[in-house]
Amino acid sequence: MDLTLHSSVEGYFKELLDEAIHERNLKVSPTTEYYLVGLLGELTKSTWSDDALALKLAGANDPAERVGALKEVGDTSLVLSGLFSKSLGRSVVQVDYYIGLGGAAYKELASRLKASTVSEVYRELSAKFPKFVDVLSSVRQQFLIGESDAVSLYENWKNKKLDWVEKRLEDLGMLVGGSKGTLQ
Repeated sequence: MDLTLHSSVEGYFKELLDEAIHERNLKVSPTTEYYLVGLLGELTKSTWSDDALALKLAGANDPAERVGALKEVGDTSLVLSGLFSKSLGRSVVQVDYYIGLGGAAYKELASRLKASTVSEVYRELSAKFPKFVDVLSSVRQQFLIGESDAVSLYENWKNKKLDWVEKRLEDLGMLVGGSKGTLQ
């Protein structure tokens, strides 16, 4: 197993994001990628509120308060649907709800902030929200897969043939063969 040292959590997440974005041939502005790296890094340093997101939006009447609520709802929706979608599958509220809510929150946030670099980030996050959910899902798989997930990892590789999945299987001692998707 290769060991890569990073000087920061953000450096680690940047590497994972770069790989996930590259594998999807997704065009992402450097500013938006920087935002996502920061969002993932923030997850390691703070706690997230478990208040209902729709209620946060409904209760934010002041314009500045509304901007903060929109950002929180967009960020939380992206993180929940990208990193914790399996948990959402067991709840009353499904991942599609968070995808719709997060995309709408970022869209409104971009329009409230007028033309600026940060509004462009939120506009891109809104327009590509489901793709960013997929990117974060890939990031999650890259850092949370353990030996107990080897079978699901193999199924993932068999279906998608992603390089990082093949590498992770090799790290677990499993060699996958050619284009047929058979274990060796």
